[in-house]
Amino acid sequence: MAQVAVLMRARVMRAVMAALGCLLAGGCLFAPRVAEPPATGEIVRYLEQLSPADVWDNLETSAEATHAPGWEAAISQTSFTYVPDDAAENQYPGVFTGWDRERELSFINALYNSDVTIVARMRNLEFVVPPSSGSESLWEGVIYDVTVTSGVDASTVRYRGSADITFSLEGNFWYISRWVDLEPESDPVSGQLLSTMGVLRGNFASK
Repeated sequence: MAQVAVLMRARVMRAVMAALGCLLAGGCLFAPRVAEPPATGEIVRYLEQLSPADVWDNLETSAEATHAPGWEAAISQTSFTYVPDDAAENQYPGVFTGWDRERELSFINALYNSDVTIVARMRNLEFVVPPSSGSESLWEGVIYDVTVTSGVDASTVRYRGSADITFSLEGNFWYISRWVDLEPESDPVSGQLLSTMGVLRGNFASK
């Protein structure tokens, strides 16, 4: 009996050590994911996607670091749809048909790899985040503002639009499952009507 007790204690200790090792390595089911460093070697820190706000704000972090894994992590792996506004659809007819997760990630990788610097504000200060209930959350009319500067010719283009964003709870984390651009928004200072990110997506997808 004494020998059995010793064996049981040894098994328990091995299980405890394995669990601790899992937590330290960051590979457990509920452990936060560690983002891969960008080419600069800097660590990009993202929020754990425990709310729709975390997911949306992570897009801002991803854009300003031009770090594609952050954008990829925010997009639903089961169902994603992008719908452009009318102006972008008319400028790039047929380009957005069947726009899914694969095409979204292809776009963001092409953008980040094109030697650009990005300044992003993914939601306007006046936007009130709606409470989340159940497994889906809809943000209506959130306004994003993204400025892209080319490292090749130093040209700068600003994209500003209002959008309806649907978030889905998949397991323990939230993801973006549908992005509908509604209309372009004007520059708050100059009043100039800007383009939505549909035009930015169309520009890369049509190449």
